[in-house]
Amino acid sequence: MSHLSPETIFSPTVARQQLAAAKDWSYIDSWLSIKFASQAIPSFERNPSTLKALLSLASLNETADEEQELLARSREKALTAIQTSLQNDANAELLHTLEDSLTPEGQTSLETLASLSTTFNLSTPSPELIGHKLLSLQTTSYTLSQASSRVATLQRSLTTELTNLSTLIASLQSPSYQAPDDLPKQTVDLQRKAKILSSKLPEIRERIATLSSSSNTSTPKVTVETIKAEEEKFKEWLKRVKDLETQVKAFHGLPQDIDLARLELESLRMELRDFTRERDGLFEGLVERESPKKSRR
Repeated sequence: MSHLSPETIFSPTVARQQLAAAKDWSYIDSWLSIKFASQAIPSFERNPSTLKALLSLASLNETADEEQELLARSREKALTAIQTSLQNDANAELLHTLEDSLTPEGQTSLETLASLSTTFNLSTPSPELIGHKLLSLQTTSYTLSQASSRVATLQRSLTTELTNLSTLIASLQSPSYQAPDDLPKQTVDLQRKAKILSSKLPEIRERIATLSSSSNTSTPKVTVETIKAEEEKFKEWLKRVKDLETQVKAFHGLPQDIDLARLELESLRMELRDFTRERDGLFEGLVERESPKKSRR
């Protein structure tokens, strides 16, 4: 009774709980001593949570041990049955003789065939079936290698994107993207300006409406006939402009000064008169030279 607390003397329920816990701890200690047969048991805190976890672990361990024991017994029975069947087989001696008569290469081939049959879980192995299995494994291996290559490429892309995102985050966290110190003041100023503009908005709308109504009353109504008449006037003015341009081109090359232009015009007129007299003289001489010939005829 030395391991019981003073409360257990006056409380049977607490006494039963502590006795059950003591039995559980005794079971855990024996289980740990078996598991750590040649080693010291590590120190740990003894509390209800630890006891519960260790009990669950011990239960799972015992279940696993029982399953392994059953599996070992099943394998042992199967091996015994196979050995018994081989001993009772009439062809056992023939098989042993054939096995002893095999060359080293044949022995190696037989062992390889048996190993592949066991690996592929084939009850009746044949070279064709093993070849199909090997081809299937090769195809699966190639598919997995391609998938691994694609995953590696995707991983590199994700790593690059992660690096870019880290760079972007670092740039966004730089001082150039930080809000200015006077941002609250700017916000207050903008709000004040917005309120002022909002208060003036009805007045501005009223002015716009007044201007629109006055412009509508003062502006004459435009019709198709008016546009055609204006177009005809424009064509007449365009024709007059072309005539004036033709007249102006006649004075092209004259000086800009009016007096100089008049002098040059007068000199050109005199030159024209000289050319006219020269032409008339040539014409008269031609007439006189041709006139006697006509009289002889």
